[in-house]
Amino acid sequence: MTEFQTNKANLTQARLQETPIHTLGDGEVRVKVDRFAFTANNITYAVMGDQLRYWQFFPPNGNEPEKWGIIPVWGFADVVESNSNALPVGERLFGYFPPASELVITPKRVTQTSLLDGSAHRAELPPGYNMYQRVNHEPGYDHANDNQRMLLFVLHLTSFCLHDLLKRNDWFGAEQVVIISASSKTSIGLAYGLTDDKDAPHVIGLTSNRHIDFVNSIDAYDSVLSYDTLEQIDASKPTVIVDMSANTDVLSRLHRHLGDNMRYTSNVGLTHWDEPRHVDGIIQERSQQFFAPSHVQQCMKEWGPEEFNKRSMRYIMNSTEKTNEWLKIQELDGVNGLLEVYKDICEGKIAADEGLVVVMGDNEKD
Repeated sequence: MTEFQTNKANLTQARLQETPIHTLGDGEVRVKVDRFAFTANNITYAVMGDQLRYWQFFPPNGNEPEKWGIIPVWGFADVVESNSNALPVGERLFGYFPPASELVITPKRVTQTSLLDGSAHRAELPPGYNMYQRVNHEPGYDHANDNQRMLLFVLHLTSFCLHDLLKRNDWFGAEQVVIISASSKTSIGLAYGLTDDKDAPHVIGLTSNRHIDFVNSIDAYDSVLSYDTLEQIDASKPTVIVDMSANTDVLSRLHRHLGDNMRYTSNVGLTHWDEPRHVDGIIQERSQQFFAPSHVQQCMKEWGPEEFNKRSMRYIMNSTEKTNEWLKIQELDGVNGLLEVYKDICEGKIAADEGLVVVMGDNEKD
C-alpha cells in the first residue's frame, strides 16, 4: 500500500512510501480509504504533532520511521476485509484516517451508528479522534455530500466550540471580537455564528491584502480590515481575539495597540506555522491555546451527547449552507496529486475559496 509521509523536522518535505500489506488478526478490519480533505488544519496537526500527539495516531511504515510522520486527515473509507463480527464488509465509515491506501482498525464499542478504534497505540489518545461514524446507517445519508462533510464538518465543529467558549464566558467582557486569518474556513464558520447571534459583539475580520476582497464578498463579518490597517481598530473598546494564524507579528501589534483592553486571546490555528512562537508584546497571561476535543468533552459532560450533537449539528448545518454558496471544491488524483500541491498548502498558496479533496483512485489500489 501507499502512505503519504511528512518529514517531522521539515514540514514542507513529503514522500510517498510503499509498504507491505498488514495481515489481519482476530477482530481486525481493513478499510480502503476512498477520499479525504486536506486543509491548513492538517498542517496545524503536523506543527502540533509532538505536543498534542497527532503523530501517534498512524505510525509510519518504511525506513527512518523516527524521521517521518503521517498527518491525520478526515475522510471516508469502506470496509473491504473483516475479522470482526460487529463490522461487516461493505460498511462505510467517516472519521480520522491516514493519507494512505488503507487502514487496519480494531472495532470496539460498536453501535448502530458509530464505533471506536481500539488499537493499542490509540488507547490513550483523545476519544473524539478514535470514533468512526457508520454513515450507511444515518437517516438521509447522501454520498454526494461527502466532500462538504470532510472539508467543513470538523472545521465548523471547532467554530461551534469557539462560539460556545466566547458565549459561556460572556464574551470575556468584550465589545468587539477580532478574528485573525479571517479567510480561513474555521474563522468564517465562527463569524457566521457570531453575526447570527444577536447577543454577540461586533465582529471584525483581519486578513491579508490578498484576501480582503474575498473576505468582504462573503458577508460573514461586520467589518473587515487588512493586517496593514489593524491600528484602525478602536482600542478604547474591550476586545477578545480569536487567532487562527499564529502570525506573531500581527498578534504582537494588535496586543500593543489594544493594551489593557485586550481582554482575552484564544490561540487556535497555525496558518503561519513557520513564524516564531514567542515575541515581545504578546500578553501571554491573557492568552490560552484552544483544543477543540477538550471543549467537546466538556460540553458533552454538561449537556449529554445527544444535546451536544443537536446543538452542534444545527450550527454546522447553518454555517455549511452559507459556505457552500462560495466554496469551490478541487479534487486531487490520489496521494500523487496531494504531493504535487503539498508545498503550496504549507506556504498558504491555496485560494481561500478553494477546498482540496483527495480522491483515492486506481493508482493507490493494492
